[in-house]
Amino acid sequence: MTKMTRTLVITLLGLAVTATAFAGPHEERREERRKEERREDRREERREERRDDRVRDHRYEGPRAAPPAVRYERHGDRRGYTWVGGNYAWQGGAYVWQPGRYEAERRGYRWREPRWEVRDGVYMRVDGDWIVTGPSIAPPVLREERFETRSGFMWIRGQWDWRGGEWAWVPGHYERERAGHRWRDRRWENRGGSYVVVEGGWE
Repeated sequence: MTKMTRTLVITLLGLAVTATAFAGPHEERREERRKEERREDRREERREERRDDRVRDHRYEGPRAAPPAVRYERHGDRRGYTWVGGNYAWQGGAYVWQPGRYEAERRGYRWREPRWEVRDGVYMRVDGDWIVTGPSIAPPVLREERFETRSGFMWIRGQWDWRGGEWAWVPGHYERERAGHRWRDRRWENRGGSYVVVEGGWE
C-alpha cells in the first residue's frame, strides 16, 4: 500500500467516524419524536373508536342541535398552571355547563380545548387533552447548502427545528448509504393549527 493510498484510507475512516458521531444525537432525537408521535396517534385513534362506538350504539341518544355559545369566564394568570376553559357537556338529555378550572402545566405540552363534532346527524363531544407543543407558524424556507459528493455516503440536507420558542437551523450532514434503501426527508405538517414534525429516515 502506497503512502497516498494509506492517507486516503485514513481520511475516509475519519470521515465515517465523524459522520456517525454527528448523526448519533440527531437519530436519538428523531427516534424520541417518532415515539411521541406514535403515542399521540394511538391516543387519537382510541378516541375516534370510542366516539364511533357511541354513534353505533343505539342506546346513545346524543344532541341533534349545536351546543349554546361558550360562556365568558374571568380568570387570572397563575404561575405554573394552565387555564382550562369551561365547556358544555350532554347530561340527562340537556346541555350542562362545566366551569373552567386550573391545571398544572406540563412541560412540552399544551392544552387542546374540547369541541363538538357532527357525526351522522348527532353532536359528539371531543374531550380536551394535553398535546405536544408545536409552533403555530410555518418554518422558513430551507437554506441552500454546499456539499461534495462522497462515495458511500449520502448528504442529508439541513432542516429547521423548533427550539426554545423559535426556529433554529440544523445544518446538513453525511450518512453512510444503505443498500436497497432511500432517504425520506424530514418535514413539518400542520395539524389542528400546530406544526408537528414528521421525522426523516431510511425506508
